[in-house]
Amino acid sequence: MHATRPSLQPAPVDGPFCRNCGARADVSYCPVCGQETRIEMPTVGHFIAEFAEQTFALQGQLWRTLQSLLLKPGALTLEYVAGRRQRYVRPLRLYLALSILFFAVLGLSGNTGFMQIGSGPETPVDSSSATADRPAAAADGAGSSAKAGGEEASTAPRHRGEMHVDTGFPDFDARANHRLDLLLSLPREELTERIFDTFTGWAPVAMFLLMPLFAAFLKLGYLRRGANYAVHLLFAVNFHSFIFLVLLAGLLPVIGRFDEVLALAMPVYLWLALRRVHGGGRLSTALFVLLLCLVYVIAMALVMALAILLPLALL
Repeated sequence: MHATRPSLQPAPVDGPFCRNCGARADVSYCPVCGQETRIEMPTVGHFIAEFAEQTFALQGQLWRTLQSLLLKPGALTLEYVAGRRQRYVRPLRLYLALSILFFAVLGLSGNTGFMQIGSGPETPVDSSSATADRPAAAADGAGSSAKAGGEEASTAPRHRGEMHVDTGFPDFDARANHRLDLLLSLPREELTERIFDTFTGWAPVAMFLLMPLFAAFLKLGYLRRGANYAVHLLFAVNFHSFIFLVLLAGLLPVIGRFDEVLALAMPVYLWLALRRVHGGGRLSTALFVLLLCLVYVIAMALVMALAILLPLALL
């Protein structure tokens, strides 16, 4: 008994119907699913032509989207609401692509310069002799004791000093302060590396979860505009795409030297985008941007602190 061999020819159709979805298609492309209706046996040239067509179409969308994102703050939000969507990369797809690209480049580059722990040479000090490093005590110390202290310093843990947890719950505070001592007992390079790894692992989730909060702030600020929450969420997605684009540019050595300019570009861009989308006066919008940035930075700091410290506390 011979097994039936599958056909290596295009599926036969009776009439002008799409082979993919079965809908009637009298034109070159199916009006339902978009697949081409003229199906032939695949060739190498067909594969190359198909790849080139899709690649250049995507590039056209991408460059058009990036141009609007950079040069016309708020325009992508208005275009999407107006229904002109096919010519641009969809907002959430753009956000995910830029955020993934940023954290991938950040992880590969290993750029931990923005989160270095402390400065200067590492000089760990035991908690029992923390006061021995004060200038007055150092001046009175004998040479032999200084030599012995130097030998012990290489293995003694760094003390948390003024850093301590005091929530009013003694058992919790004791465990938390013990974890903090364990963290600070690590060498500075290892502690920085652990914080950096945790940051790159949790920051994308934190940024994504903060977008709905950002949209809620916008909703409260523009209640009289009558726009629904989805419009503000769309604005938040586009604005965060711009943030990741700026952060990507900051990873370049030449552009990274102008950190202050890049930091200033974000609130200025937000001011321009809000005025384009929602209107409003210059001063009132500027005051709202300042308040929004303040609240958002505080929320970001809290989320990132939890994202970094909670996993490290499991040492």
